[in-house]
Amino acid sequence: MDQKNFFLDGQTALVTGGASGIGLSTVRMLSSVGAHVIIADTNKELGHYLSEKFKSEGKKVGYIYCDISSEASISELGKKLIRKKKSIEILMHFAGIGLEKKFVSTSLDDWNKIISVNLTGSFLMTKEIAKLMIPHKYGRIVTMSSVAGLRGGTGRAAYGASKGGVIALSKVLAIELSPYNITVNTLCPGAIETELVKKMHDKETRRAFLQNIPQKRYGFPEEVASAALFFTLPGSSYVNGTVFPIDGGFNSSGIIKNEAS
Repeated sequence: MDQKNFFLDGQTALVTGGASGIGLSTVRMLSSVGAHVIIADTNKELGHYLSEKFKSEGKKVGYIYCDISSEASISELGKKLIRKKKSIEILMHFAGIGLEKKFVSTSLDDWNKIISVNLTGSFLMTKEIAKLMIPHKYGRIVTMSSVAGLRGGTGRAAYGASKGGVIALSKVLAIELSPYNITVNTLCPGAIETELVKKMHDKETRRAFLQNIPQKRYGFPEEVASAALFFTLPGSSYVNGTVFPIDGGFNSSGIIKNEAS
């Protein structure tokens, strides 16, 4: 067994939304196996703080500002990477926003905001970084969808549409980038205890989720990061175009009877 298949020494990973939640857990995971990690986030103060904190622990972690809803901001990020002569072997595109609002109450502004960040942002960011990967004929791209992109749910009109779009986009990218030895895979987290979820999920939402999760609990960001890490490894080279739920069995569940009944 080639041990190099399980480490990322010498590789650079860009993690959007890397200053919090699943993104931050993934930064920790990637840096622990030797990757040089760049956090791309809109929170400058937190991004710089985390970069210094990781460096004090001996980890190779930097920070760069980027607003994924802005084509100009993403283009500037690409130019900075080129100026610094940074090759990017791994893109973990995790930045996104949420919304829980009934379809008939969702305004066009609500819709446009969710789509611009979650879907258009995914298009713009993967396009920019793929152009840097193609000349090197190597890359690992991991995009972030959701179980809301796989199954219908109350209040998920805009959010679900954006995440379903990410799945379709990622499958096209997997095909078009394959000739350049670049893989593209998509994570679909379910109910994960992040700050975003704490804001979105009220008591009834939590009850509805837990009723249909066989493991009867919410997941943790570290559990998503562990799955994300696999798709970045050299040894995952034949895994491409997959849609991978991390949801405690939610997407697979049907009728769940109480064992005591």
